[in-house]
Amino acid sequence: MFNCQNSEPRYLLKTKSRCASCLILIFVFLVAGANRHAQASDDAANETGKPVLWILPHTHWEGAVFKTREDYLQMGLPHILTALRLLRQFPEYRFTLDQVAYVRPFLERYPEEAADFKRFVAEGRLQIVGGTDVMPDDNMPSGESFVRQMLYGKGYVRQTLGVDVKTSWMLDTFGHHAQMPQLLRLAGFDSFWYFRGVEDDKTAPIQSMWQGLDGTTIRAIKPPFVFYKPPKDFAKFTDFMEKRYTSLAPFSRDATDRVDLDGEDVTDPELYVPELVEQFNGRADKPITLRYGTPSEFEAAVANQSDLPMFKGERNPIYQGIYSTRIELKQKMRESERLLTTAEKLSVLAGLYGEPSIDRELWNTWEPALFNVTHDLASGVMTDYVYDDTLRSYDYSQRLSHELVNAELSAIEPHVDTRGDGFALTVFNTLSWTRSDIAEVQIGFDTPGVVDFDLADASGKIVPAQILDEDKFADGGLRTVKLAFIAKDVPAMGFAVYHVMPRTQLSSAKAALSAPKNDSIDSSLYKAEFDAKTGALTSLQVKQGSWQALRGPANVVAEDEDKGDFWELNHNLNGSQSDMMKVPVNAPKRGVAKFSDEFTGDPGVVSHGPVFSEFKLQHGFGKNAFSTTVRIYNDLPRIDFATQITNHDEHVRYRVAFPTSIQNGRNVQEIPFGAIERPQNVEFPAQNWMDYSDGNHGLTLINRGLPGNNVADGTLLLSVLRSVRIQAYNNVGGFEGQGSDSGLELGKQFVFQYALLPHAGDWTDAKSYRAGLEFNNPLIVEKTESHAGNLSSGWGLIKVSPANVVVSALKQSSDGATVIRVYEASGHPTPDASIELHANISAANDSNLLEEPGPSVEVKDNTIHFDLHPFEIKTFRVRIAIK
Repeated sequence: MFNCQNSEPRYLLKTKSRCASCLILIFVFLVAGANRHAQASDDAANETGKPVLWILPHTHWEGAVFKTREDYLQMGLPHILTALRLLRQFPEYRFTLDQVAYVRPFLERYPEEAADFKRFVAEGRLQIVGGTDVMPDDNMPSGESFVRQMLYGKGYVRQTLGVDVKTSWMLDTFGHHAQMPQLLRLAGFDSFWYFRGVEDDKTAPIQSMWQGLDGTTIRAIKPPFVFYKPPKDFAKFTDFMEKRYTSLAPFSRDATDRVDLDGEDVTDPELYVPELVEQFNGRADKPITLRYGTPSEFEAAVANQSDLPMFKGERNPIYQGIYSTRIELKQKMRESERLLTTAEKLSVLAGLYGEPSIDRELWNTWEPALFNVTHDLASGVMTDYVYDDTLRSYDYSQRLSHELVNAELSAIEPHVDTRGDGFALTVFNTLSWTRSDIAEVQIGFDTPGVVDFDLADASGKIVPAQILDEDKFADGGLRTVKLAFIAKDVPAMGFAVYHVMPRTQLSSAKAALSAPKNDSIDSSLYKAEFDAKTGALTSLQVKQGSWQALRGPANVVAEDEDKGDFWELNHNLNGSQSDMMKVPVNAPKRGVAKFSDEFTGDPGVVSHGPVFSEFKLQHGFGKNAFSTTVRIYNDLPRIDFATQITNHDEHVRYRVAFPTSIQNGRNVQEIPFGAIERPQNVEFPAQNWMDYSDGNHGLTLINRGLPGNNVADGTLLLSVLRSVRIQAYNNVGGFEGQGSDSGLELGKQFVFQYALLPHAGDWTDAKSYRAGLEFNNPLIVEKTESHAGNLSSGWGLIKVSPANVVVSALKQSSDGATVIRVYEASGHPTPDASIELHANISAANDSNLLEEPGPSVEVKDNTIHFDLHPFEIKTFRVRIAIK
């Protein structure tokens, strides 16, 4: 069938002078043409004596970068129409499509094309690759975010087209972490096609094996080149294709089957090329055969190649500027992930009490967040109006997420026993271990004469509380109070109840009090000293073990000149960059960079209270503004920082520096579902933390949405902000020289949150993986009336053992089963790990990442036992009901 809009035969049928015999002649002509093309294809396929150059037509749909999502759909959907025309016209033709965010709108907007689209997919001539919503960044988003990409993408293709995507397609993504082989295998992928992340692109083989962090391997295929719009003149076309084949020799390890991709960013398939390919293959003296293929067909042709080279580890870093370009998008990404996974966990608790599934609502909320981590958007390399569109998309997703979280909390609350004096606070812990952490809440009083309050735990014991802010009635009575307290031993995936009891007489001072000294704060764990005028942390004495953590002024922000663009530090984009970066990224130097402690203001203010002590300071920073808050808790080992910068400088980069006293340490950084040792003086994308330890002592630096991490010369460096723009870009992919000046971040005020965890031993002793998740998943405090309930005032759903087994997902599957995903977080083999549920387990199965049931798992006393290899990911499906 020909496309009704574009084909000449359809136009001929519309002319008034055609008779029935003419129609028959046309039909015969078309059938004969189709048979001729089919015969040519068979002849090419049956030639075994000729080397083969495989041509894989495709188009790289951008998603959003220089144009919005809708703009690119308007540009890109007609390209699929062109591909379908060529598939109809030339039986030997093939085409490759990726990204469900591209395929789904086509089928929805062109339902008249759906039948042929599905037929070509079923025939294997149109291959759907990728198996994700978009072509995502896989370094900066969380591991669970990437799992949702595959669940959404592969699920849609299965349900709509009836095929399982087996080929991962991440040609343009800017580097890849070392757990990708395991993740892809657990989702049923057989191969990984990529472009960026090799040691040397002049020698990188087309085909190799990639071994990930846990030892899992996957076949990796890297096309060396891409072409588009080859010569139309046949003689020149012949010369072009023969040279293409020859140029692939260094990458092919003597293989006669070589591969070349035809198509670039948001480009229309060339109508004239299939005829030239057919003409080329008709030559008796041709040295090679040109063959159209799909990725799977090429993989089958080279499947017998043996002794493939093995690449081990990660394929990072590539563009180091992206880790702090448009930093607010990274912060929004991390917050969206927290809200969405929190809603999933709470839905399991609510589901135990008969609340309906929110699976559909969750996917509607996940999809905008998944789209926003397409590699360009996550990297922040977009034009201004695309940036604005991305912010609106995040705001929409986060609003829906908050609504889901609040709805699930409201569904759980009536089942909690909150009886006691005063009114109740229910503190929720969404992590998989019992934890003690800071909790903050704003409360209000409408009773006259309230001047104080007591806070008690479920046993009635008075708990220290500290007032952060307060508002009073005209008569001096309290109206609203924002308070903080340490909620101790909140059960895993559960809650603990506290009570606020108003008082009409003062009982104790809860407000933080200013101290006579303004240059130090102290706790049972640490003593921190500051330069009172600059705000620099000059000393951090760790009392346990009595050691000094710093060798110089810390929590200092350095502002360096940065003449780079959105992608690159200090230079402009090399769009063909595929080698992992090797240029050192050193610590900022005095006299070159501008440091926040070179400026002064009024002395900082120190306050002490029953929960924490705090140092606050603000002053100018050249044309900019700088302030910082450092908080040391009386009962927590973590030190929290909040630093605020208002930027007025162009083409600069800001980094927070902590010069450590550690010598000859190891730089270990978190990646999705694990951690990896990385070289120093190189900036990498870390998840929640990096650690620098010598085996005796160490420091873990935890971030909240600040992925640019580096250890240089023993200094922990966290990139927090870049002021840059697009400076040079060829007009491809719809760029057309649009504005990007909002990337300069001029006049914007940013707050950066991070934390420090000094510790003995190394990162595994410190359980840095737990500390990072705690900082990024604060306790949730809900206010409620006192009432009876069938859940005790301190209840948790889950108990996981040992400590290095982390639950990364607790959610409902589409069929109502509960999905629990764990991973081994410390790099140690772990026999006889266990998950115990405070619920009745009626059935349990192993599962893959697509949440399909596998072999049944033995359950004893509502507990599942299993073994884990180092950094292994394991998923279970269970059927549960409340006890």
